[in-house]
Amino acid sequence: MLGEITGGGDFDKLLPKCVELEVFGLACRCLSLDGLIETKRAVGRPKDLQAIAELQIIRDAVGPAKE
Repeated sequence: MLGEITGGGDFDKLLPKCVELEVFGLACRCLSLDGLIETKRAVGRPKDLQAIAELQIIRDAVGPAKE
């Protein structure tokens, strides 16, 4: 839905960092937790850096992404 994400790039650059999820019966591509963490780190805003710690806790709790 977005053309580009600051710190992450455009769709083609982000696609390898995506996972496919089923949402209301539709297949949707979303940034993986690792991809989201990487993007937030690249942006470097205080609110993004704060969110990284929370995202890492979630990632560690759910385990590695299924490819």
